[in-house]
Amino acid sequence: MAQMRKKSVEKEKIPVASLTSLGCAKNFVETEHAAASLLQAGFGLAAEEGSENIRYINTCAFLKSAREEAFAHIREAEEWKKRKKGRFVCVGGCLVAHMGAAELKEKFPLVDLFVGIDDTASTGVLLKKVMEKGANMPEISGTRNFVCSHDTPRLQLTPSHYAYLKISDGCDNRCNYCLIPSIRGRLRSRKAEEIVEEAENLLSSGVKELIVIAQDTSAYGKDLAGKSLLPDLLKKLDGLKGEYLLRLMYLHPAGITDELIMTMKKMKHLVNCLEMPIQHIDDTVLKNMGRKIFEKETRNVLDTLKKNGFALRTTLMTGFPGETQEAFEKLLAFVKEFEFRRLGVFAYSPEKGTPGAKMPSRPSSREGQARRKALLEAQGVLSEKFNRTLLGKETEVIVDFPDGEGSYLGRTIIDAPDIDNLVHIESSGTVLSPGMRIKCLVEKVSKYDLFVRYVPAGNGNTRINDKTGKKQGKGGGK
Repeated sequence: MAQMRKKSVEKEKIPVASLTSLGCAKNFVETEHAAASLLQAGFGLAAEEGSENIRYINTCAFLKSAREEAFAHIREAEEWKKRKKGRFVCVGGCLVAHMGAAELKEKFPLVDLFVGIDDTASTGVLLKKVMEKGANMPEISGTRNFVCSHDTPRLQLTPSHYAYLKISDGCDNRCNYCLIPSIRGRLRSRKAEEIVEEAENLLSSGVKELIVIAQDTSAYGKDLAGKSLLPDLLKKLDGLKGEYLLRLMYLHPAGITDELIMTMKKMKHLVNCLEMPIQHIDDTVLKNMGRKIFEKETRNVLDTLKKNGFALRTTLMTGFPGETQEAFEKLLAFVKEFEFRRLGVFAYSPEKGTPGAKMPSRPSSREGQARRKALLEAQGVLSEKFNRTLLGKETEVIVDFPDGEGSYLGRTIIDAPDIDNLVHIESSGTVLSPGMRIKCLVEKVSKYDLFVRYVPAGNGNTRINDKTGKKQGKGGGK
């Protein structure tokens, strides 16, 4: 991977861009590719708000609410452009693929450049052409064949201690509610050796946590070999040198095999909390969704993973066609029974062009939202119950950010950045650095947060070494 570092630009003659990234982590990686492309083309990145004369917006189009958020950002950017000559607006991402050139140009006439998914890594070159006097906006590529490699320029925009490792793009599952296949295209897996090389480069640059992502990580390699190659890839990633964490996201329950479970169980770097959306537990709803795995198999997968020591994070959907009150109550009972460690819920919204949008027997939007609220309330009770078991105990915490004098924000090991629970850390006067893994005493809890105090090494205490992650005994160590 061509690793680059953020730089500020003070010379007024150099065009300076601000970056807005909407949507998921997969989208965020493309924002990093666009940022690197801008730097390579001679643009700067804004060091502070208000210093830019270019606004780049990477959009999401997965749900109606995501598209409305993107529209709001683009409209605001158009108004910003009107206020001063010499300003430019560039829009990329899923919205461009979803709506197409003609509709976008008509809706947002002041946008200078729309960038198709296949052209994200060329954003800087394309924008430079547009900014040349008399140049017209290039045609938007409608293809969806691109998949990044270790050589694709990338500017790491996450905090320096963690980074996303995208192993494939696109999806072949074609669930009946989902726009992703039409937006992102077919499954396109990266070569394992390129993924490993990128991982090595990230680790050598100081990254301590690699977050493995894709639209469906369990499908990795099916387009290359006719079967999932995820177990082999995970073995290679787990064999890299150094002390680091591997976090595995976006597994599909239908892709969980005995081979994969045994591979994960033997890994020394893998976080033992897996992110795996199951969407529902009722057979009728799952069939309507086109999920290819039903209640019995889903329960077997979840139970097997739990017996093998894995905690689970999942995502559910309420209000899909066929979800009767009885089906919802089954889902609610299952959530209370299984006790997922982390849980998110979407209320279904019909998406034009998907089979689900034409299905009958759909609960009202109001009912879908009410059911979503009920699930989240149930999960809140479970989350607080679990957090209370930690009171008065030491737990391992990842430090993420300073949060005022003597205070920091972090996560427990099972929590992914940006989407999961927070840990509020009092440092007992010790200066902590982002990326440190430390032992902390849990002094207070809420539904989703822990309030802890850092326990320095010494006086018989045990903690995690700040650099290596290895346990230190009495007397600690540097």
